[in-house]
Amino acid sequence: MFTNQFQQSPKTFKQMLLIAAGLCLTFFTFAAVSQAQIEGFTKPFRSIDLSSDEAGAIAEMLVDEGFDVEKGQVVARLDDRLQKIQLEIATEMAKATSQLDAARKTLEKRRMISQRLQGMQANGHASESELIRSEMELSIAEAKYNAAREEAAVRSIEQQRAEIQFSRRSIQAPMSGVISKVHRREGEFLSPLRPEVVTIIQVDRLLSTFNIPVSQANEFRVGKEFELKFENGKTVVATVQTVSVSTDAQSQTVEVKLVFENHGNHFRSGEICTLNI
Repeated sequence: MFTNQFQQSPKTFKQMLLIAAGLCLTFFTFAAVSQAQIEGFTKPFRSIDLSSDEAGAIAEMLVDEGFDVEKGQVVARLDDRLQKIQLEIATEMAKATSQLDAARKTLEKRRMISQRLQGMQANGHASESELIRSEMELSIAEAKYNAAREEAAVRSIEQQRAEIQFSRRSIQAPMSGVISKVHRREGEFLSPLRPEVVTIIQVDRLLSTFNIPVSQANEFRVGKEFELKFENGKTVVATVQTVSVSTDAQSQTVEVKLVFENHGNHFRSGEICTLNI
């Protein structure tokens, strides 16, 4: 009976097929939206191009690509022969205290003479002119002693400056990480235009970057956790670190960055990962 009905109404049959196809399409579209998978990639939590504000030739390179470095570790040394000599001179100058010692002894003697003359004058054994001359000599001795103290302080500061200049010839890592690139080798010259020495990346924590459709951006907030899946089948729980405040006009997406721990370096920077929404 149904066969005869469809044979008599072919338009009705086609309409039913179109409705069924529309329902299927709506179902799969809803399923795709509700279980959207967005592809992103990982990158270092932090990356810096270590530079030197000192110009000069690299005398010693202590690391190479792939080396692990700790914060404060020396990665390279510039030619420091001149700074070493300057430091030695400044150190010897700071140690020289003969001028200060002589000025202090002179001041002590002048004070003792002035006190004696004051006592002698009270007994009538010293004139007023002798006392005035003694006080003038005491003032001169005090001025020389103060000048010697100031000179010693300046020499101490000069020594500190020489120490800083010498230490700056050793380029230290500002953070713990891995050397990803060496920009200069031994013998090459560092200049203000080309100061980069090495690139250090922090990979014990990784960032994963995704471009989220603007219609789903409200699902992300700082501190919320999501599961990331990698091509090798491994998964990790990541936390939203930043959500961009602007929308890309062309793609109508919002950049979202998630962070996760990578102790043991199980994951590499640049790996593709997927985010389930």
